[in-house]
Amino acid sequence: MTTPFLVTKSTKSVGIAILLTFLFGPIGLFYASVTGGLIMTFTPIILVLLALVGLFQENSLLFGWSFGLLIIFAVTFWLINIIWATISVLSYNQEIEEDSKRQLAMWNRHNQANPNQFVVNITQKTSDLNTSGRETIEVSTKPNLQDWLRSNPGKSINDYFTKFGR
Repeated sequence: MTTPFLVTKSTKSVGIAILLTFLFGPIGLFYASVTGGLIMTFTPIILVLLALVGLFQENSLLFGWSFGLLIIFAVTFWLINIIWATISVLSYNQEIEEDSKRQLAMWNRHNQANPNQFVVNITQKTSDLNTSGRETIEVSTKPNLQDWLRSNPGKSINDYFTKFGR
């Protein structure tokens, strides 16, 4: 039986994501999620700009809402970043695990030998007097290389040896 080789990406560390986000805020969030890092970097800037626009236009409603959102956002900003980083890393790692399970299941389906399927090579020896016309029967689950390549177009000799060994 051959050993499966699963190709996966490396996982991310939840501890490193929390540390980077705790130390650097939205810049540290880029480790866990680029989208999250972009959103959390530009949201405070947009809220400050809205507050300034409301202040300079003397629009008390716009200023009040944007300043209120800015205060609420400032109080919870680091916590939102840390939670977002944790959820993003856990989701990323779960996707990698599911992908590797899918690859392993596909490998198992592809390399699962059917116990009822085998190849029989029959050779008759009629010319030798000592054998008196007996048949020699070889039973093997490993097909001939040329026959396998003919019945599996697009496959290579490496695929044959991966499946059946040497």
